Amino acid sequence: MWEEPTVEFLLYLTLAASLIAPVTSPLGRRENAAPVIVAAIGVGSFATLTGLLLYATASASVQFYGGLVVQDSFTSLLLLGAALAAITYMIAIGVEGLQWASSPSLYSLIPLTLFGSFFLAGAANLLVILASWLLVSVVSYVVIASSDVKEAKGAAVRYAFVGIVATLILAASLAFYSIASGSYVLLLTPLSAGSGAAREIAALSVILLLAALGFKVGLFPFHWWLPSVYGRGDGRTVSFVAAVVKLAFIAVLGRALLVLSYGSPLAGDVALTVAVLAVATMTYGNVAAFTSRDLQVILAYSSMAQVGYILAALAAAAYFAGNLELSMLRLALYAVALQSIAYAIAKAPLFAFTGSTARELERLRGLMGVSPTAAVSASVLLYSLLGVPPLLGFWGKLYLFLSTSGYTVWLTLAALINSGVSAVYYIIASRELLTKQERPPTPPAMKYKIALAIAALLILVLGIVAPLFMSSLISVYL
Repeated sequence: MWEEPTVEFLLYLTLAASLIAPVTSPLGRRENAAPVIVAAIGVGSFATLTGLLLYATASASVQFYGGLVVQDSFTSLLLLGAALAAITYMIAIGVEGLQWASSPSLYSLIPLTLFGSFFLAGAANLLVILASWLLVSVVSYVVIASSDVKEAKGAAVRYAFVGIVATLILAASLAFYSIASGSYVLLLTPLSAGSGAAREIAALSVILLLAALGFKVGLFPFHWWLPSVYGRGDGRTVSFVAAVVKLAFIAVLGRALLVLSYGSPLAGDVALTVAVLAVATMTYGNVAAFTSRDLQVILAYSSMAQVGYILAALAAAAYFAGNLELSMLRLALYAVALQSIAYAIAKAPLFAFTGSTARELERLRGLMGVSPTAAVSASVLLYSLLGVPPLLGFWGKLYLFLSTSGYTVWLTLAALINSGVSAVYYIIASRELLTKQERPPTPPAMKYKIALAIAALLILVLGIVAPLFMSSLISVYL
């Protein structure tokens, strides 16, 4: 196919941008905007790549590098979401990163993260998973620490410590999977259908995988690091990790659960375990966010809740994969993709906005009076996270409810109740932003207004488009 060499060329162009960006400012001159321009070219190249990849995988998966990487429409959608979130992040951060002591490293790491995400999302080989996992993880540690804010350094140390633990657990999980399957390849063949020992090893592999990915995406009870990293770090760097990086890990989690559950007698147990983790994660995240008046902390805990919703759809996907119900499996994976994209596009500018202006809702009250664009756009993004139609977040949750109801009603009810709870803090935050008062807050910089407005427009447009293309965008690696 002509798309494959074109995709690879754009991928290498993304990598080249990450390598060239720091060279364009070897002395770290802060008035030199060349690194920003080069990074923007890399991000634009990756966005083009994801659009082409989505077209190429509309009917079947596409293999790269002799089958080491396999992309389907599920992973393509997640990569597209990462690209769109990276674009809004680039707009929000502008040349601000050049003023930090780490200049211009941030603009090298943005396209490098996208490059690693391509391999992590589509990895069909255990060694590729481990290598791309390490690349994306190490880059994310540096991104968190790149800001000059003191809290960013402490957040980066905590995040790196958690990442090291998660990597060791992942290595153990992949080793046990290799023993159970007898291969280094993620094969869509019934796993652990043989001896009892093989089933036990496969079950251990699943548990360790969920623990490793739980640390990375903030699942309960592996979330202890999240408040101190997402909630206390610099929102301008947290925004990139919380939005763009997380999608790559969600993609590999979805792929791994699909492979581990496909036609397997373990599928029911895998689905139940994931469902319990999903309910615990969304419940804890929503309750914790409900008790805070700090917008960045609210966004941090709501990130947990959003991952809980995504995990609920993945639980349904694991169940359907085990029972070979392919139409429902595609619906569940489409729900994961839509919910993830809505999450990433909203979180990237929102976290950056709080990091640049103010965190407390009291200090943001009356934003409507000085910046209607920022106030309305931020509210649109909050309502998308809540799931208000016709925004993209609504369709993600609707398909999530439909897919989980095909698995078990109690999971659907838990997600519905949690969505109701989240409405309280989302509406309160929006009300504070849209309220006018005599002493309004300092208006945000123009670039943050533009980033919020573009993200809100994307959420609205994609919300209109998503249901129209549902039937043609749910092919998966089968």
